[in-house]
Amino acid sequence: MSTLPDWPGLWQHANIGDLIRSAIWLVLLVFVRTSILRTISANPNVALEVRRRWTVGLRNGLFLLGMVGLIVIWASQLEAIAVSMVALAAALVVATKELIMCAGGSLLRSVSNCYDLGDHIEVSHYRGRVVDINLLSTTIMEIGPRHDSHQITGRAIAFPNSLLLANPVIKENYMGHYVIHIITVPMAYAIPPARAERLLKAAADQACLPHVEDARQHMERMAARHLLDIPSVEPRIAVQPVDDKRYQLILRVAIPAKERQRIEQAILHQFMDACFPETNNPA
Repeated sequence: MSTLPDWPGLWQHANIGDLIRSAIWLVLLVFVRTSILRTISANPNVALEVRRRWTVGLRNGLFLLGMVGLIVIWASQLEAIAVSMVALAAALVVATKELIMCAGGSLLRSVSNCYDLGDHIEVSHYRGRVVDINLLSTTIMEIGPRHDSHQITGRAIAFPNSLLLANPVIKENYMGHYVIHIITVPMAYAIPPARAERLLKAAADQACLPHVEDARQHMERMAARHLLDIPSVEPRIAVQPVDDKRYQLILRVAIPAKERQRIEQAILHQFMDACFPETNNPA
Protein backbone atom coordinates (compact mmCIF):
# COMPACT_ATOMS: atom_id res chain seq x y z
CA MET A 1 0.00 0.00 0.00
CA SER A 2 1.52 3.30 -1.11
CA THR A 3 1.78 6.25 1.22
CA LEU A 4 1.39 9.93 0.49
CA PRO A 5 4.64 11.91 0.09
CA ASP A 6 5.79 13.96 3.04
CA TRP A 7 5.60 17.37 1.38
CA PRO A 8 6.76 19.40 4.43
CA GLY A 9 9.72 17.08 4.85
CA LEU A 10 10.66 17.26 1.19
CA TRP A 11 10.46 21.06 1.25
CA GLN A 12 12.63 21.19 4.36
CA HIS A 13 15.32 18.94 2.82
CA ALA A 14 15.25 20.86 -0.48
CA ASN A 15 15.60 24.30 1.09
CA ILE A 16 17.60 23.73 4.29
CA GLY A 17 20.80 24.65 2.44
CA ASP A 18 19.29 27.95 1.22
CA LEU A 19 18.13 28.77 4.74
CA ILE A 20 21.60 28.18 6.16
CA ARG A 21 23.27 30.27 3.43
CA SER A 22 20.74 33.08 3.96
CA ALA A 23 21.38 33.09 7.70
CA ILE A 24 25.16 33.17 7.21
CA TRP A 25 24.83 35.99 4.68
CA LEU A 26 22.68 38.10 6.99
CA VAL A 27 25.00 37.54 9.97
CA LEU A 28 27.97 38.52 7.83
CA LEU A 29 26.25 41.73 6.74
CA VAL A 30 25.35 42.61 10.32
CA PHE A 31 28.94 41.99 11.40
CA VAL A 32 30.31 44.19 8.58
CA ARG A 33 27.85 46.96 9.38
CA THR A 34 28.64 46.91 13.09
CA SER A 35 32.40 46.95 12.48
CA ILE A 36 32.26 49.85 10.03
CA LEU A 37 29.91 51.88 12.24
CA ARG A 38 32.27 51.48 15.18
CA THR A 39 35.16 52.63 13.03
CA ILE A 40 33.23 55.69 11.87
CA SER A 41 32.05 56.58 15.38
CA ALA A 42 35.57 56.18 16.83
CA ASN A 43 37.05 58.79 14.47
CA PRO A 44 36.47 62.23 16.04
CA ASN A 45 38.44 63.99 13.29
CA VAL A 46 35.60 63.51 10.81
CA ALA A 47 32.78 66.06 10.93
CA LEU A 48 29.44 64.91 12.34
CA GLU A 49 27.61 65.65 9.08
CA VAL A 50 30.11 63.54 7.12
CA ARG A 51 29.81 60.64 9.57
CA ARG A 52 26.02 60.82 9.32
CA ARG A 53 26.25 60.74 5.52
CA TRP A 54 28.57 57.73 5.67
CA THR A 55 26.21 55.95 8.05
CA VAL A 56 23.20 56.47 5.77
CA GLY A 57 25.15 55.41 2.69
CA LEU A 58 26.45 52.31 4.50
CA ARG A 59 22.95 51.33 5.60
CA ASN A 60 21.45 51.71 2.14
CA GLY A 61 24.37 49.99 0.43
CA LEU A 62 24.33 46.99 2.76
CA PHE A 63 20.55 46.71 2.45
CA LEU A 64 20.83 46.61 -1.34
CA LEU A 65 23.71 44.13 -1.13
CA GLY A 66 21.69 41.94 1.22
CA MET A 67 18.68 41.91 -1.12
CA VAL A 68 20.87 40.97 -4.08
CA GLY A 69 22.48 38.17 -2.08
CA LEU A 70 19.13 36.75 -0.99
CA ILE A 71 17.82 36.88 -4.56
CA VAL A 72 20.87 34.95 -5.75
CA ILE A 73 20.51 32.36 -2.97
CA TRP A 74 16.78 31.85 -3.56
CA ALA A 75 16.88 32.22 -7.36
CA SER A 76 15.53 28.74 -8.09
CA GLN A 77 12.63 29.14 -5.66
CA LEU A 78 11.82 32.63 -6.95
CA GLU A 79 11.78 31.29 -10.49
CA ALA A 80 9.16 28.69 -9.53
CA ILE A 81 7.08 31.39 -7.81
CA ALA A 82 7.40 33.68 -10.85
CA VAL A 83 6.16 30.91 -13.16
CA SER A 84 3.18 30.36 -10.88
CA MET A 85 2.44 34.09 -10.79
CA VAL A 86 2.61 34.32 -14.58
CA ALA A 87 0.17 31.43 -14.91
CA LEU A 88 -2.14 33.06 -12.38
CA ALA A 89 -1.91 36.39 -14.19
CA ALA A 90 -2.72 34.72 -17.52
CA ALA A 91 -5.76 33.04 -15.97
CA LEU A 92 -6.92 36.35 -14.51
CA VAL A 93 -6.54 38.09 -17.87
CA VAL A 94 -8.60 35.40 -19.61
CA ALA A 95 -11.27 35.50 -16.90
CA THR A 96 -11.51 39.30 -16.88
CA LYS A 97 -10.99 39.93 -20.59
CA GLU A 98 -14.26 41.81 -21.06
CA LEU A 99 -13.68 44.00 -18.01
CA ILE A 100 -10.18 44.87 -19.23
CA MET A 101 -11.54 45.74 -22.68
CA CYS A 102 -14.22 47.94 -21.10
CA ALA A 103 -11.56 49.75 -19.08
CA GLY A 104 -9.49 50.11 -22.26
CA GLY A 105 -12.45 51.59 -24.10
CA SER A 106 -13.00 54.05 -21.24
CA LEU A 107 -9.33 55.08 -21.44
CA LEU A 108 -9.63 55.53 -25.21
CA ARG A 109 -12.70 57.74 -24.75
CA SER A 110 -10.92 59.88 -22.15
CA VAL A 111 -7.77 60.31 -24.24
CA SER A 112 -9.55 61.01 -27.54
CA ASN A 113 -12.41 62.99 -25.94
CA CYS A 114 -14.71 61.50 -28.58
CA TYR A 115 -17.88 62.24 -26.58
CA ASP A 116 -19.05 63.60 -23.25
CA LEU A 117 -22.26 64.02 -21.28
CA GLY A 118 -25.03 65.57 -23.37
CA ASP A 119 -23.55 64.59 -26.75
CA HIS A 120 -25.64 62.84 -29.40
CA ILE A 121 -23.67 59.82 -30.52
CA GLU A 122 -24.01 56.63 -32.52
CA VAL A 123 -21.88 53.57 -31.67
CA SER A 124 -22.48 50.31 -33.50
CA HIS A 125 -26.30 50.21 -33.77
CA TYR A 126 -26.87 52.28 -30.61
CA ARG A 127 -27.88 55.93 -31.05
CA GLY A 128 -28.85 58.45 -28.42
CA ARG A 129 -27.99 61.24 -26.01
CA VAL A 130 -25.26 60.47 -23.45
CA VAL A 131 -26.59 60.70 -19.88
CA ASP A 132 -24.02 58.71 -17.89
CA ILE A 133 -20.42 57.52 -18.30
CA ASN A 134 -18.44 55.24 -15.98
CA LEU A 135 -15.37 53.04 -16.19
CA LEU A 136 -17.17 50.07 -17.76
CA SER A 137 -20.22 51.39 -19.63
CA THR A 138 -22.00 54.36 -21.19
CA THR A 139 -25.71 55.04 -20.82
CA ILE A 140 -27.67 56.86 -23.52
CA MET A 141 -31.29 57.89 -23.94
CA GLU A 142 -32.26 56.27 -27.22
CA ILE A 143 -33.10 58.45 -30.24
CA GLY A 144 -35.25 56.83 -32.88
CA PRO A 145 -36.97 54.58 -33.62
CA ARG A 146 -35.44 54.85 -37.10
CA HIS A 147 -32.11 56.36 -38.05
CA ASP A 148 -33.78 59.38 -39.67
CA SER A 149 -35.81 60.17 -36.55
CA HIS A 150 -34.65 62.60 -33.87
CA GLN A 151 -37.09 61.94 -31.06
CA ILE A 152 -36.25 60.49 -27.64
CA THR A 153 -37.95 57.10 -27.40
CA GLY A 154 -37.86 57.02 -23.59
CA ARG A 155 -35.63 53.95 -23.46
CA ALA A 156 -32.22 54.01 -21.75
CA ILE A 157 -29.46 51.90 -23.30
CA ALA A 158 -26.26 50.99 -21.45
CA PHE A 159 -23.55 49.61 -23.74
CA PRO A 160 -20.09 48.34 -22.68
CA ASN A 161 -17.20 50.68 -23.39
CA SER A 162 -15.43 47.78 -25.12
CA LEU A 163 -17.48 48.68 -28.21
CA LEU A 164 -15.33 51.80 -28.56
CA LEU A 165 -12.30 49.62 -29.37
CA ALA A 166 -13.85 48.09 -32.50
CA ASN A 167 -16.49 50.59 -33.68
CA PRO A 168 -16.33 54.18 -34.88
CA VAL A 169 -18.06 56.83 -32.78
CA ILE A 170 -20.35 59.18 -34.71
CA LYS A 171 -20.88 62.46 -32.87
CA GLU A 172 -23.95 64.08 -34.38
CA ASN A 173 -23.60 67.42 -32.57
CA TYR A 174 -19.88 67.91 -33.20
CA MET A 175 -20.55 71.40 -34.59
CA GLY A 176 -22.11 72.50 -31.31
CA HIS A 177 -25.42 74.36 -31.04
CA TYR A 178 -25.96 74.39 -34.81
CA VAL A 179 -25.71 71.28 -36.98
CA ILE A 180 -25.84 70.46 -40.67
CA HIS A 181 -29.02 68.42 -41.00
CA ILE A 182 -29.94 66.18 -43.95
CA ILE A 183 -33.55 65.51 -44.97
CA THR A 184 -34.26 62.91 -47.65
CA VAL A 185 -37.63 63.07 -49.41
CA PRO A 186 -38.57 60.22 -51.82
CA MET A 187 -40.84 61.35 -54.66
CA ALA A 188 -42.70 59.73 -57.57
CA TYR A 189 -42.13 61.05 -61.06
CA ALA A 190 -45.76 62.15 -61.09
CA ILE A 191 -44.44 65.29 -59.38
CA PRO A 192 -41.88 66.85 -61.76
CA PRO A 193 -38.46 67.08 -60.08
CA ALA A 194 -38.06 70.78 -60.88
CA ARG A 195 -41.40 71.61 -59.27
CA ALA A 196 -40.70 69.43 -56.23
CA GLU A 197 -37.26 71.00 -55.81
CA ARG A 198 -38.73 74.51 -56.03
CA LEU A 199 -41.43 73.80 -53.45
CA LEU A 200 -39.01 72.11 -51.03
CA LYS A 201 -36.55 75.00 -51.36
CA ALA A 202 -39.30 77.52 -50.56
CA ALA A 203 -40.36 75.55 -47.48
CA ALA A 204 -36.75 75.22 -46.27
CA ASP A 205 -36.00 78.93 -46.80
CA GLN A 206 -39.04 79.94 -44.78
CA ALA A 207 -38.33 77.53 -41.88
CA CYS A 208 -34.60 78.34 -41.69
CA LEU A 209 -34.78 82.11 -42.23
CA PRO A 210 -34.74 83.00 -38.47
CA HIS A 211 -31.56 80.91 -37.96
CA VAL A 212 -29.46 81.61 -41.06
CA GLU A 213 -27.41 84.52 -39.73
CA ASP A 214 -26.78 82.98 -36.31
CA ALA A 215 -25.85 79.69 -37.99
CA ARG A 216 -23.38 81.49 -40.28
CA GLN A 217 -21.63 83.19 -37.35
CA HIS A 218 -21.53 79.94 -35.39
CA MET A 219 -20.03 78.01 -38.32
CA GLU A 220 -17.37 80.68 -38.81
CA ARG A 221 -16.35 80.40 -35.14
CA MET A 222 -16.22 76.59 -35.34
CA ALA A 223 -14.18 76.74 -38.54
CA ALA A 224 -11.64 79.08 -36.92
CA ARG A 225 -11.43 76.95 -33.79
CA HIS A 226 -11.11 73.53 -35.44
CA LEU A 227 -9.53 74.64 -38.78
CA LEU A 228 -12.47 73.32 -40.79
CA ASP A 229 -13.95 74.33 -44.12
CA ILE A 230 -16.98 76.55 -43.59
CA PRO A 231 -20.13 74.75 -44.78
CA SER A 232 -22.82 76.78 -46.48
CA VAL A 233 -25.67 77.57 -44.12
CA GLU A 234 -28.27 78.33 -46.81
CA PRO A 235 -30.55 75.41 -47.70
CA ARG A 236 -29.16 73.28 -50.52
CA ILE A 237 -31.03 70.58 -52.50
CA ALA A 238 -29.70 67.72 -54.58
CA VAL A 239 -31.88 65.57 -56.87
CA GLN A 240 -30.95 61.89 -57.09
CA PRO A 241 -32.68 59.30 -59.29
CA VAL A 242 -33.53 56.04 -57.53
CA ASP A 243 -35.21 53.94 -60.25
CA ASP A 244 -37.65 54.39 -63.13
CA LYS A 245 -40.54 55.11 -60.74
CA ARG A 246 -39.12 57.47 -58.18
CA TYR A 247 -36.37 59.90 -57.30
CA GLN A 248 -35.37 61.57 -54.05
CA LEU A 249 -34.65 65.10 -52.94
CA ILE A 250 -31.75 65.50 -50.52
CA LEU A 251 -32.07 68.71 -48.52
CA ARG A 252 -29.23 70.10 -46.40
CA VAL A 253 -29.95 72.81 -43.84
CA ALA A 254 -28.07 74.44 -40.94
CA ILE A 255 -30.37 74.57 -37.92
CA PRO A 256 -30.17 74.50 -34.09
CA ALA A 257 -29.37 71.02 -32.85
CA LYS A 258 -32.19 71.03 -30.31
CA GLU A 259 -34.79 71.95 -32.96
CA ARG A 260 -33.97 69.41 -35.64
CA GLN A 261 -37.18 67.46 -35.24
CA ARG A 262 -39.44 70.53 -35.11
CA ILE A 263 -37.86 72.28 -38.10
CA GLU A 264 -37.75 69.10 -40.16
CA GLN A 265 -41.44 68.49 -39.57
CA ALA A 266 -42.30 72.11 -40.37
CA ILE A 267 -40.43 71.87 -43.70
CA LEU A 268 -42.04 68.55 -44.61
CA HIS A 269 -45.55 69.67 -43.67
CA GLN A 270 -45.30 72.84 -45.77
CA PHE A 271 -43.76 70.93 -48.67
CA MET A 272 -46.38 68.17 -48.61
CA ASP A 273 -49.21 70.71 -48.37
CA ALA A 274 -47.82 72.51 -51.42
CA CYS A 275 -47.30 69.30 -53.41
CA PHE A 276 -50.60 67.67 -52.50
CA PRO A 277 -53.15 70.40 -51.64
CA GLU A 278 -56.41 69.31 -50.09
CA THR A 279 -59.39 69.23 -52.42
CA ASN A 280 -62.98 69.69 -51.31
CA ASN A 281 -64.89 66.81 -52.82
CA PRO A 282 -68.64 67.12 -52.66
CA ALA A 283 -70.30 64.50 -50.47
